[in-house]
Amino acid sequence: MLPRGYSEQACNPEKLVSAHMGLARRIAWHIHGRVNGRVEIDDLLQVAYLGLLDAAQRYVAQPGTPFSAYAGIRIRGALMDHLRSQSNLARATLKMTARIRQAEQSLAHALMRQPNDEELARALDMPVAELSRWRREIDSVQTRSLDDVYSDHLSMFRDTTPGAEELMMQDTLRLQLRDAIARLPEREALVLQLYFVEELNVYEVAEVLGVTTGRVSQIKKAAIERLRRFIAEAETGAPPAPVLPASLPLSPSV
Repeated sequence: MLPRGYSEQACNPEKLVSAHMGLARRIAWHIHGRVNGRVEIDDLLQVAYLGLLDAAQRYVAQPGTPFSAYAGIRIRGALMDHLRSQSNLARATLKMTARIRQAEQSLAHALMRQPNDEELARALDMPVAELSRWRREIDSVQTRSLDDVYSDHLSMFRDTTPGAEELMMQDTLRLQLRDAIARLPEREALVLQLYFVEELNVYEVAEVLGVTTGRVSQIKKAAIERLRRFIAEAETGAPPAPVLPASLPLSPSV
């Protein structure tokens, strides 16, 4: 769905992160499937979020280079670096990591709290000093935690669960957007379909349409401006402009 007031120039890092968390999750799960679950999804999600945060802080808006394309590259790069670092772990270390996690989960479930080092070492049948050594070896290659970049003052870490009133507004906007999209010229609707639903970058859209990237940007800009006008008409109750030729259907999720 097109964000209200969308702009290619909106480069506020917090807003970019908030709007693209889903992208980070999709890439992390895709990589998780490719490595056959040999790496914990929680670890991949954490790396993906850090990659997204890094991309948001580095991104400089340029015509024809959407943030989603740039962020996708940075997130995949961060995940590949993480996988390479994990591959440097000895097989014994990987097995011990799994053992420690399994023991922690079992004890936490049985004790209804997190186990201390003595309890965990006893469950693993090893001295506390040996457990500490294993943890140091594992931690030496672990990705830094989100705690390192967490701040109560960053809105990206606040609870953003929408309330009932906001959900109603979103539903209204979604219906208005559906009606507006149905009134777009077919070519403009196709560009939005490829760009926002299929998530192609501007170069891929240009290849599909057989036009230049500059022309794709022009069509997209015209389509967004037309959608804003249609939605404004719906909100003010102004008589609608003549209905344009039917556009290609978009995904039901729009």
